Amino acid sequence: MNTKPKEAVFHGGTRRLLPGQALRLPRRGGELTVLRGRLWLTRDKDPGDHFISAGQRVRLGDHENAVIEPAQSTRGVSLHWEPRRPALAGALLARPLNGAAFLAFVAARGFAALARQAAAAARRARGHGEISDGHALFVALEGGRAREPGRRC
Repeated sequence: MNTKPKEAVFHGGTRRLLPGQALRLPRRGGELTVLRGRLWLTRDKDPGDHFISAGQRVRLGDHENAVIEPAQSTRGVSLHWEPRRPALAGALLARPLNGAAFLAFVAARGFAALARQAAAAARRARGHGEISDGHALFVALEGGRAREPGRRC
């Protein structure tokens, strides 16, 4: 197969591949369907090349390196690539900034809940009744020093 060092990566959808063009499929796996024409598929760690005709499907596994191009030099090929959807952990790791922001959000929610519980427990221990979440958070942030009624800061 005529693989060039800078083949385009095909991330999904339907596409027409012209003679002489080569595409690299993403390494997260998925399903390739040939709609029209004949396709030449080369896989990493597979000694033989594969020819896929119209109507045939091929599934690629995770971390499998694959390059495709039209099998006939005078005709193009139409194909559809459906990448495998990443799991939640994979989606978070695939976008580190979004994943970090999500984890920070979860941690902040957890710490806020702990602060509310600690403040409510402290107020109950002092003989005060139930308090609102906002007041409990205020008490927790103030280090347990709630302002007495009628007293200025």
